[in-house]
Amino acid sequence: MFDYNLVQPTDDLLHSEFLSLQATDIMGKEFISVTDAEEFYKKYSYCMGFSMRKDRVSRDTHGLIKIRRWVCSKEGYRSKKNVDRTDRLRQPRGQTREGCRASFRINLDKDKMLWVVTEFVTKHSHILSPGNHSQFLRCHRNVKDSNLSQVQSLRSVGMKTSQVMDHLVDQAGSYAGVGHTGKDLQNRLDSIRRSATQNSDADSIISYMTAKSEMDQRFFFRYTIMEDGSMGNLFWSDSMSRCDYRYFGDVISFYSMYRTNCYNRSLVIFVGVNNHTKTTIFGFGLLVDEMVETYTWILQTFLEAMHGKCPISVVTDGDRAMGKAISLVMPAAVHRLCSWHLERNVQTNVGDSGFTQAFTHCMLTYMTESKFETQWLKAIETFGVQQNEWVKLMYCKRKLWAETFLRNTFFGGLWSTQRSESINSFLNRFLHRRLKLYEFMNHIDKAMSRLRNNEMKDDFDTINEHPVLVTYLLQLEKHVAEVYTRNTFAWVRDEIKSEAKLSILNCVDDMDSVTYTFKKFSVGDKTWNVRYTPSTNIFKCSCKMFNTTGIPCSHAFSVMKAMNQHHIPETLILQRWTKNAKDVLELDSSSTVTAPDVMQLARYGALSSKCSKMSYFASMSTEGYKAANVAIDNLTIQMKGLLPSSSTSRHENVRQSQMESSVQVKDPVVAATKGSIKHQKKSSGKARKCGNCGQPGHTKKTCHVHVQNNISAKASNGPTTTGSTLQPTAYADLVQSSDSEYIVDSDGRCQPFAFHNSDVPTGNLSNQSPDNVFSMTSSTQAMYMQQPQWWRPRNLM
Repeated sequence: MFDYNLVQPTDDLLHSEFLSLQATDIMGKEFISVTDAEEFYKKYSYCMGFSMRKDRVSRDTHGLIKIRRWVCSKEGYRSKKNVDRTDRLRQPRGQTREGCRASFRINLDKDKMLWVVTEFVTKHSHILSPGNHSQFLRCHRNVKDSNLSQVQSLRSVGMKTSQVMDHLVDQAGSYAGVGHTGKDLQNRLDSIRRSATQNSDADSIISYMTAKSEMDQRFFFRYTIMEDGSMGNLFWSDSMSRCDYRYFGDVISFYSMYRTNCYNRSLVIFVGVNNHTKTTIFGFGLLVDEMVETYTWILQTFLEAMHGKCPISVVTDGDRAMGKAISLVMPAAVHRLCSWHLERNVQTNVGDSGFTQAFTHCMLTYMTESKFETQWLKAIETFGVQQNEWVKLMYCKRKLWAETFLRNTFFGGLWSTQRSESINSFLNRFLHRRLKLYEFMNHIDKAMSRLRNNEMKDDFDTINEHPVLVTYLLQLEKHVAEVYTRNTFAWVRDEIKSEAKLSILNCVDDMDSVTYTFKKFSVGDKTWNVRYTPSTNIFKCSCKMFNTTGIPCSHAFSVMKAMNQHHIPETLILQRWTKNAKDVLELDSSSTVTAPDVMQLARYGALSSKCSKMSYFASMSTEGYKAANVAIDNLTIQMKGLLPSSSTSRHENVRQSQMESSVQVKDPVVAATKGSIKHQKKSSGKARKCGNCGQPGHTKKTCHVHVQNNISAKASNGPTTTGSTLQPTAYADLVQSSDSEYIVDSDGRCQPFAFHNSDVPTGNLSNQSPDNVFSMTSSTQAMYMQQPQWWRPRNLM
């Protein structure tokens, strides 16, 4: 078969030649290298239907291989001590070794510096695998580097490993053409993950952020170390986020997101609203727990990153620890509870859809304090929820959620944490609870890249699209379109449209100002007053919409129409909503630098896109397929030669920085947060018993003895009454029994709810002096003096 002693490269040998190969054909043949010999035997084993493995190796004093031997994977037998073990914790694997004698060995000929075949046994003691089973042979399953680059690219955009495997099978045409199984692919990706975090996951994330700070001079991150040496809290914010906070940091919302990493650390996201009325992110934090001290640290670090600039208002979901931390770190900021969470909680804690509607009306409708008190008392008496603990607590916190008390504070349309919830939904495409910190950070960068690309699309649309003018105030609408972004323009135009429903009831001209009184069509007797000062172009409307949102109200537009103004005064234009809200030069200097591995993935994606067209046309004919195959092989060799041998990837640089670092931070400890998965306790097998009678099958609430006792008690006490003739209870008693830890003062801030007289037992304040009960506003006093005596606070009776 061979007319020369040197074995040909395996690529030049046909499948039929391997099948007909005999021991005499290969004995004494020579190989240029050990690698060539291994490739030969590997190709031979694939064609014959068995899996080979390395056996014996012998080297000289210089480390040069003298003898190398390969055997069939079924050679030998499993150790007897492993077979006879009785203390196994898991089921042993099936035995695969059968004492097969097939082998292949080469020895070094030092004179020729070639490796000569000295042993070649072709006979097997087992049945060889058929051709359609060759894809499962262990030594022939290998994830190619070309497939691996494609896999990493698909995984980086959120595709699951099983989906990526299906994509590879679709490309190859069959599972056999892929060259590996789905489990092999998972194992290879796991090995890459482990190599990326060679020392520890915490060291890797620190090195990664250090590298980002070197590329982005304004990248900011801080972390803490626990007593046991493990990583504690972590906060980071890049240059673009810090720049956005400079322009849009007047209102923020932050919310905890769970199940985003393998350590159960809650992800805190600081969210705001940009000039397109879209969500923007100011920073991220990973927290050990949800205590007041932890939230205090994250807020202090956040202000440090933002050069001490405190927001005007903060919106949260009502977490107590968050609220206390805000009052400590940001005392000047107005804290607002999320309206969406309150709407959901009122239904959960009260369960009356009618009261839910009444509560929502009190929460979202702007009215005077006296009217709010009237509406509140009417609601709780109508639906009989005076004794509900949650309702009492919400009344104590009314200055944190009622529009009546928050109307004069700027919120920019951010009345709930729903933007944070939408960001959570957006990030869930990239995050899951099995991510290591290093992978977690990469996925966050991907999500931020997509979010900022959407913002650039909004900028592009604002510059290149001009809205169609539809209102009758064309000059004002045209000016609005020139000043505001596209989304903000739609918001302002709605106010211009609403102006058509207004009519002027009165106009009082003072020396320095003009006061207009307006009424809206089909809204009843409600009126609004606008005071306009021509010398300063200042508008002050009783609706306070501009103070809350920064958008001119319909009443102000009606005054502009009356004064024949064709442009919105500068005093009614808030810079944060305009097209020029940001400094373009600062944006260019703050742009995020693309990491080297991201550039490599981008180049790979661009080349793959171009090659897909060529592959399509080449696959249409046999000649095209052969020509493309040869050209690809030649280009592969050429491109491989262009790769410098001294080049190192960013992951290798990260590992180098880890080795040079003198401080080794341990991986974070798995946290037990509210959003972590709760493992149910194993049942002890005992039936649950009633706490009243001790019998199984029911609980204390459904116990027949308990029910009979209640019926007897009600019969002896007489019938109960409803409405205003309920059992008298002091209002201070109601507040104390609500189990709240703080109340809201006249400035809208939470203060500790403490009583000076420590001898008074909890829930019984009948002997307290008036000074021991919290004070109320004058409007509240007047309102409650009109109520039944039992409902009024003690200091007003």
